[in-house]
Amino acid sequence: MENFEENEQERGLCDVEETIFVAVGRNIEKSKTTLFWAVQNFAEKKICLLHVHKPIQVVAAFKERKYAVNRLKQHADKGFRELERERVSEVLDQYLLILGQAGVQGGTILIEKDNVENGIVDIIARQKIRWLVMGAAEDKYYSKKLVELKSKKAIFVCQQAPISCHIWFCCKGRLIYTRNSIEDRSEVEIADPFLMLNSDVGTMQSGHVKLESLTHRLGSPDAEEDADELETSCCSVQSSWSSNSLFGTSKSTPLLTDEEEKSQSRIEQAKVEAKNSKRIVYEEVVKRWKQEDNAVEAKCKVKAMQSLCVKEMSQRKELEELLAKEKKELERIKNQNDETVKELHMVHNQNSIMKGQITESHCVVKELEEKIISAVELLISFKQKRDELRIECGNAKRRVKELKRLGKREAASFSWPELLEFSFIELNQATNNLDPSWKIGEGRYGNVYRGLLRHLHVAIKMLPSYGSQSLLEFKHEVEVLSRVRHPNLVILIGTCPESRSLVYEYLRNGSLEDCLACKDKKTPLLWQKRLQIASEVCSALIYLHSNEPPIIHGNLKPSKVLLDANLVSKLGDFGIFHLIPQGETTSNSTALCNESKNNSSSVYMDPEYLETGKLTPEADVYSFGIILLRLLTGRPVLGIMKDVQCALQKGNFNALLDCSAGDWPRAEAEQLAHLALRCCEKNRLNRPDLVSDLWSVLEAMKASCESPVSQSGSKEHRRIPSHFVCPILQEVMKDPHIAADGFTYEGEAIRGWLKSGHNTSPMTNLKLEHCDLLPNYALHQAILEWQQQW
Repeated sequence: MENFEENEQERGLCDVEETIFVAVGRNIEKSKTTLFWAVQNFAEKKICLLHVHKPIQVVAAFKERKYAVNRLKQHADKGFRELERERVSEVLDQYLLILGQAGVQGGTILIEKDNVENGIVDIIARQKIRWLVMGAAEDKYYSKKLVELKSKKAIFVCQQAPISCHIWFCCKGRLIYTRNSIEDRSEVEIADPFLMLNSDVGTMQSGHVKLESLTHRLGSPDAEEDADELETSCCSVQSSWSSNSLFGTSKSTPLLTDEEEKSQSRIEQAKVEAKNSKRIVYEEVVKRWKQEDNAVEAKCKVKAMQSLCVKEMSQRKELEELLAKEKKELERIKNQNDETVKELHMVHNQNSIMKGQITESHCVVKELEEKIISAVELLISFKQKRDELRIECGNAKRRVKELKRLGKREAASFSWPELLEFSFIELNQATNNLDPSWKIGEGRYGNVYRGLLRHLHVAIKMLPSYGSQSLLEFKHEVEVLSRVRHPNLVILIGTCPESRSLVYEYLRNGSLEDCLACKDKKTPLLWQKRLQIASEVCSALIYLHSNEPPIIHGNLKPSKVLLDANLVSKLGDFGIFHLIPQGETTSNSTALCNESKNNSSSVYMDPEYLETGKLTPEADVYSFGIILLRLLTGRPVLGIMKDVQCALQKGNFNALLDCSAGDWPRAEAEQLAHLALRCCEKNRLNRPDLVSDLWSVLEAMKASCESPVSQSGSKEHRRIPSHFVCPILQEVMKDPHIAADGFTYEGEAIRGWLKSGHNTSPMTNLKLEHCDLLPNYALHQAILEWQQQW
């Protein structure tokens, strides 16, 4: 819709001579009474709605980019104008609906102006409107004594509108004021007092015309000024006639003096008659105005009485219907009362029967009370026996627990090698006095240094000391973690209780994060190797979660997945949450939530854990899903979920894959992406299971994506995982056993090593304190599965 400051918009506009125009505003409730008055008083006329829309000016607040301001401002203005025009069109449609319900043919005229009253005056002049109805004041100013205009718009239109327009001003369905047009004002004939005189005809006719026009103006609001002008005109005509008479007879006989005297008396008489006629005309015009107002008011009262009569008729019908309903309700209550009386007689008859039954029940109650007393005595004796049995049962359970604890300690001392304990001085020397250049990692749970400890390259993690965990509890937790052994878990070699430090094996190839970022010019990982790493991490998580109680990593991310010389992945920092005092976990959860807002590593953490602080195994599943997305795309972690979702929805996921990993199989890559997004569901109950959903799919992908036959037709040589090879025999182990140094050897090889007189570790050259060996069933099962596949 274009700007209507110069052109008005018309819908269904009728002939101006036969149309009543009604000025309406945006508020339908305020303008409805004015519209109803027009409908009631001009039933046979066509009604056209006149609305002046005052547009809203939109001011743009963009100051930084000057060249973009004009375009933004134009778009904003255009959007707001279209919205305003739609709202105005809806309002006019509601007004037309009201006219349609009243059976009146209607049209609309819409114009845009910054000033509403100027717009009304402008449209009256352009459309040559003759009949207009508009409001005189707001409804809050209405009273029965209101006879003048209270609205500034109404006053302006009354004063500035073309005089050819007849305007009715209404308030709350009542006519307040009427401004008549020139064509509607009746011409009042005034008797010409100069017709009896023998004067110049032309002068008399001009005087008569002037008197008639002034008499016609007596109906205007400036009637008093017009009356004075009428008197002045009469005097001027009289003077003209007198002068003409005298000059025409200046050469007459002395009898002309008598005629002058007569003419003077006639002039005086004409003055008196002119004044009387002026007063009579003015009174008649005022009387006619009052009669017109009384007639309109009477007509309004008649219609109001008719509507009131119709309303009273409808109320009477409603009262009659209500009375009929009350009669029916009274009859129903009467019938109900009769039925109640009958039931009362029946109850009275049954009362006597009930009295006899009550006497019988008293006897039964006495018998029951005696039985209850005997039952209570039996219950007391049974409770005493139950309490004695509970005490005996509790003592038996405590004995069983003590026996189990002793059995576990004996089994642990027999089966598992003890961890090596180092002093803080040794750790300090091994790390070159905690040289910052030897630091290989730092985080919320301490710093990690590489070091040379007893001729062995190790990684030393310095845990923070919270001061609320005793040394005995720390040793116990570390001892539990030392028994967790898996081919894809970093081996815990020893500990330093003095500084609360852990000593792990050192892996030279760094972390998965370094490989994905190609740190130190590392070669990008191929997609086959990435599938292998994902499978190995999944296997380690399954092993940790299968413990009783389950061990939750809680901080799983690519920097915690370490790679050995053969690019075999090993999961580090597992069980760190168990080394944090129980009282610190709740307080740290709040700090973790606040810290995670500006930390990209928090993307790997379960949102439910960040909100509640409750750590569950499903939290590791969420972190594993983010790692899968990193392996597939190689992109930064921030926004990776949204990018993958959009790519899958648009069908261009192939463009999102990391091309440095080689040619991904498209079907398997998309399947793995959907599986990773399932792992990242906000509700932990909707995440897949590690064993049935993730492990099975990853192993199947590894089997299907490997090329089983080389160009010559023979089986492709597969690299043997290093953790499957015995360090002594350099062959795949058939009976793996864990020695006291924490390394796994072939059972026969390590026994032969010890029997030959060696009392030091083949790997560390450190003294073996005892020669107890523990079968590594998890590694044995992994070797069997690997052999079955290859």
